[in-house]
Amino acid sequence: MIRDALGRHYHRIGSDLQEARAYIFAAIIIFVSGNILALLIPHVGEKVISLALEYFKPFKDKNYLELLVAIFLQNASSAFLAIAFGFLLGIIPVLGAVFNGIVLGALVHLDPLHIFMIIPHGLFELPAVFIAWGLGIWCAGGLFQARRLETIIVRIKKSLNIYLSVVVPLLHLCVQLRKRRLRSMPVGEGFSL
Repeated sequence: MIRDALGRHYHRIGSDLQEARAYIFAAIIIFVSGNILALLIPHVGEKVISLALEYFKPFKDKNYLELLVAIFLQNASSAFLAIAFGFLLGIIPVLGAVFNGIVLGALVHLDPLHIFMIIPHGLFELPAVFIAWGLGIWCAGGLFQARRLETIIVRIKKSLNIYLSVVVPLLHLCVQLRKRRLRSMPVGEGFSL
């Protein structure tokens, strides 16, 4: 009985993701555009990295468990806000995709081997944030429908269901992979977000 209910639930999730797929793809294109921008105009990437480093300073003094929880909460809240406030013309998810794209592009510009910093947790984290950004943009797309308010409400409900059923579990997997990575690091080596 539970298995059937879960099957129906995830079938509905799959249908909703299918409905939003063009917007998720748009979020990926925006992210990649940020990567390209950072590679073509390095000073833009350097400025964004300095902003990101300033933002992450509070993470530096956290112990192992606090760090894992803080990273998970940061990612989960960012994904949630991208969805919840996506109806504001999609500004928040678009800015999130551009900013994070520029950060990754700038890191790769500094050292192409930085791309390996995001593996393996990035294999789960990137799809999670692409989905969240895409869903936020999808919610904004409701502004251009005949029944705006109704469409936006339905899309936000579907998006929050996907958030809880797909995005949060993917981000949890990232934490588990980071936990393994952090445990294997020698003391004093630091960490990467």
